[in-house]
Formats: sequence, C-alpha cells, structure tokens
Amino acid sequence: MAETQVGYQERVTPKWTNFLPLTLILPTFWLTLAPINAALGLFLGISLTLLTAGLMVFKAPVIRVSGSNIQAGKANIELQFTGAVSVIPAEKVFAARGPELDARAYLALQPSRKGLIKLEIADKKDPTPYWLISTKTPELLKKAIEEAKN
Repeated sequence: MAETQVGYQERVTPKWTNFLPLTLILPTFWLTLAPINAALGLFLGISLTLLTAGLMVFKAPVIRVSGSNIQAGKANIELQFTGAVSVIPAEKVFAARGPELDARAYLALQPSRKGLIKLEIADKKDPTPYWLISTKTPELLKKAIEEAKN
C-alpha cells in the first residue's frame, strides 16, 4: 500500500506573468477579421486565448514522489537508483541550466520558476548523470525525496 501513496505532488505551472502576452491574441484576431466578420474574429480570439492558456497549464511538468519512485515530467525512476539531492541556490540557477549543464542530464524545467533541484543518478547502467527539476518549493521537494528514500 505504501508503494502507491503519494508523498509529494506538484504541477509546475508558469508564473502569472507568462500569461500576459496571451492578451494580444484576442485583439489580433478581432482586428484582422473585423473587415470580414467581427463576430468571427472575436470568437476565434477568445477561443484561441483560452486554448493557449489551457495548454500552458496542461503541458506543465508534474513532479510526483510516491512510494519508492519519483516522476518528473515524462521520466520515472526508482529512488534506489538515485543519489544525493541538492537545492540549487537562486544565484546559480542560470549557470546550472547553461554553462555547467551536462548534455546527458534529464531536464524537467519551467523557465519562469527559479526553484531548482539537482537529483544525482547513482545507477551505473544509466547514462544520465543527474536530473534538473524546476519546482515552486525546492526545500519541500528535497525533503519529500529524502523521506521516501528512508
């Protein structure tokens, strides 16, 4: 029963400011189609704005620590194959995502979120050296992973 118990779950949605550019979809469609059919432009503008916002939320990576597994985005690994977990300080997030990044690392990133953890992979057969995972609450995620490993 403990194998399926969820200890931590989070959908790493974009910050609210990432939705501001979507406000330009409605006037663009309305003004473009106004000479032909203003009602159609209004309908398409509203529909595409809502669809785009929905996709931004729906496609956001989900992090789940349950039992002896961790899932981040599309990847899933048993915690017995993981090593140390560390919180990347805010001032080092850019470097961790850029110049210091190993090309073999697995990334579950939400660029607008500054919380980032690094989960080392201890399995010798796995070519992935570590996972970088964006999160809203890095300390809480680290604690959940460490508790699930024990």
